[in-house]
Amino acid sequence: MWGVLGPAVFIITILYFLYPEKFERFAIHLIWLVSRFSALYEKIALSREVSYIVSASFAKSLNLKEVPKIVIEWGEEDRVLSDLRRNQIIIVLKRGKRYRYENVARAIVKALPELFAHELRVMYDTALIDVLSAHMARSALMNYPDIVRAINEYLDEVLKERGDLRDILSMIISIDDQSLFTRVLIPEMTEVAQLRYPHRDPQLDTEIKELIKLLHDIVKGVDRTPMLCGNYFRVLIVRVARPEKVREMLEPHIKFAEHSLRDCPILRTIYILAAGKNIVAAKALKILLENELRDKGLSPKIEEQEYIGRYRGKPTMKLYTCRITLPQQ
Repeated sequence: MWGVLGPAVFIITILYFLYPEKFERFAIHLIWLVSRFSALYEKIALSREVSYIVSASFAKSLNLKEVPKIVIEWGEEDRVLSDLRRNQIIIVLKRGKRYRYENVARAIVKALPELFAHELRVMYDTALIDVLSAHMARSALMNYPDIVRAINEYLDEVLKERGDLRDILSMIISIDDQSLFTRVLIPEMTEVAQLRYPHRDPQLDTEIKELIKLLHDIVKGVDRTPMLCGNYFRVLIVRVARPEKVREMLEPHIKFAEHSLRDCPILRTIYILAAGKNIVAAKALKILLENELRDKGLSPKIEEQEYIGRYRGKPTMKLYTCRITLPQQ
């Protein structure tokens, strides 16, 4: 018997190490076939497929060092549980007559916020978090049309109950066209949620909508001060644009930041954003602004990131984000 099985096991092992992604896809399809005869294997198939999609489509873009294990369970309603000790995300789905891609879609929408911080669902309006997560999921999963269709169906359900979120979703789509969704909105939401947890305040939901509106106005070129100075969100956005004016614009940027600090002494975060040819000027501005802040006795935390992202309809553009976090008293 071993004379037959031995070579087969050896070949399968070699194929697994040579083509792990293809092997995993094959294993998932195989488990789905078996799941037609067993509810247990349906949960296993769902867990494997959602874990695979998260690893393949989100791990790199979200800079995840380690992808949590995703476990699917059946329950009375859709909900999510984080097991931080075991590095697991447990997705509880309502048992019913749902088809495969509907379950996969709902599990992904529930899982994504947990990859940033489990505090997000506790601290913000859960329907808003679902809308943000669904948008992120369908944007990243264009190669999975069946799952995207199921996500859109789920979004329709949420928006039927919460019509007030339709305008928010529209603004999110515009914001994401310049990558401000992932560059500014999500980092701010995550940090504030972690700072405030577990003290939930409805004012957070009001202020996050104000931040979304601010970012939308920036994208649309509305003439307003690009700053929010609230109880929780205290953000200034500095965009470096128009390369033909960069030299003469750097000094006004510094003056603008200083003026903003006087208007909002509790300002916590300054973002310097740039794309394409403007990145060199943005880095120069970062140095000048950092020196100015240190001269004032402040010790800012500087985080820079240069990457490829979506910008004004172009799917691939070189982008730059500098996040300057100011010390709080």
